[in-house]
Amino acid sequence: MNNVIPLPRLEIRHGLSDDRESVTTLVEAVWREVYSGHLPPGAPDGPEHFTRLAGDPGDHGWVAKLGDQVVGYCRVEANCVDQIWVPRRMRRRSIGSALLARALQSIRARGFAFAQAGCEDFNQPARAFLEAKGWRVIGSQPQSLGAGRSCTALVFSLPLR
Repeated sequence: MNNVIPLPRLEIRHGLSDDRESVTTLVEAVWREVYSGHLPPGAPDGPEHFTRLAGDPGDHGWVAKLGDQVVGYCRVEANCVDQIWVPRRMRRRSIGSALLARALQSIRARGFAFAQAGCEDFNQPARAFLEAKGWRVIGSQPQSLGAGRSCTALVFSLPLR
């Protein structure tokens, strides 16, 4: 038998306030992938931290879904791509690119000439992703992580032609 089972298609849509629980779960999982090993013991990692970090997906957010599964999240604030979260197992499938394209479209539509984004220097996947998309580092700032640990927060910019 040759029954073809269709794979779910990637859907990028505006976030909804109703997405908060699934987005918060995704943000927590990706946060733990990226930040574990960099933050000192006792760093904030309770449910309220991730709810606050994810924010309200209905407020300038986009959700990436494959079928019923949330596989990415992006949010903008003014001209800044404030957050973009894609789990390691879902990377290199154009999910981050599709979310970023939506975010930039929104920033452009509001009349901004440049977009900004940021990440910590130890977040090599995020830095490589932004640089591959043509973003350039325009500034940096030391950032304390607590308990004597620190990193450098990088600020990226992209002209919106």
